[in-house]
Amino acid sequence: MDLSSFESSVGSNEAALLATQSMGRLLGVAVATLIALRVARVLIGRIDDARIRDQLRYFAPKLIRVFGAIGGVAAIGVDVSGMAAVMATIGFTGAVVFTPVGQNLVAGAMIRIDDVYDIGDVVTVNCLHGRVVFRTLLRTEIELPDGSKAWVPNAMFQDGEVLNHSRMGGWRIVVQIPLDRSTDRRRAQAIMEEVVSRFEWNRPDKTAFVAFDSIGSEATFFNVFAWIDDRTLEPMYRGLLLDALVDALEDDGVSVGQTTNLSIDRRIVASDR
Repeated sequence: MDLSSFESSVGSNEAALLATQSMGRLLGVAVATLIALRVARVLIGRIDDARIRDQLRYFAPKLIRVFGAIGGVAAIGVDVSGMAAVMATIGFTGAVVFTPVGQNLVAGAMIRIDDVYDIGDVVTVNCLHGRVVFRTLLRTEIELPDGSKAWVPNAMFQDGEVLNHSRMGGWRIVVQIPLDRSTDRRRAQAIMEEVVSRFEWNRPDKTAFVAFDSIGSEATFFNVFAWIDDRTLEPMYRGLLLDALVDALEDDGVSVGQTTNLSIDRRIVASDR
């Protein structure tokens, strides 16, 4: 055998060895991917929250397969580091800038970093108000006062004004009490202040109070303020507040709204105002 034939034979053997090694690494990546999929399914199955479990069952296998494919390409000797970095940069930038999904994903991460709200908090975002019952990196589920559910994109929390009433001392409610002009104003105010001082449902860190508002041609007006934890229960607490005030005044012989026949003021005042 001459030298050229020998060198050709050695080169062929090295190529065959490299191919065998690449196939072995590729097979190893495939086995590792299958094991990762099985382990992920087992771990996901142990999660108690059904919604989180369903989301992970959808996304986790796809991510594992993507990483497995990248690992397989790298196993056969293709340098994917530079290409992966460029594609990841372009893809992430495009997803954030041009797609609602990317914007909501980033907003969801920022909401958690800034600790804007937790599950169970009562919040107002733009024109929506309710209790946070669930959240993901894309959307937040809010239970509205009427019992319905709203799935709010996280970008709305990032771009709009958010009020967290659970951390701001609750929600302030107000009822207006019209009294006949002939009523002793100071005595009526003392009666109402005694009533609101006994409210067990008023937030302990806030003080319910009575404020003299104005004098009309036939009536004197008072506003009575109290604080509650959950605005979704506001109709019930406004009823309790009004009922207690009117009963106490009428038991003391004070005429409430009989001359003017005025309806209750329906204004709602936010706790931060």
